[in-house]
Amino acid sequence: MVYWKNVKEVGTYSPPGHEGTYNRRLVGPQEGIENAEVIIGEMEPNGLADPHFHDEIEQIMYILNGNARVIIEGEEAILSVGDVIWIPKRAMHEVINVGDTNLRFVLIYSPQKVKSS
Repeated sequence: MVYWKNVKEVGTYSPPGHEGTYNRRLVGPQEGIENAEVIIGEMEPNGLADPHFHDEIEQIMYILNGNARVIIEGEEAILSVGDVIWIPKRAMHEVINVGDTNLRFVLIYSPQKVKSS
């Protein structure tokens, strides 16, 4: 079994309810990880994640590049490189790229959004 890969080896997908967003699932059930998944996301300028929540998933977002307007449970901030965001279960949240470059970030979900089959 191989225990590493490069982000360039992973295909992209666009999550539902997100505009101008492309994710790469780096680690999850296909790698034998049962309780978390790690994703690299990229959001184009003016891209967004519509307001939504996750019933049973905690989410952590770490910004690598760009500027985001983040709203969680009515609390709003403009965040950028080096900022970390945590989103508890059932917390209504949305993200909007307010910069003129792509917003790039690491997402960690626990438990996984995508379950093994």
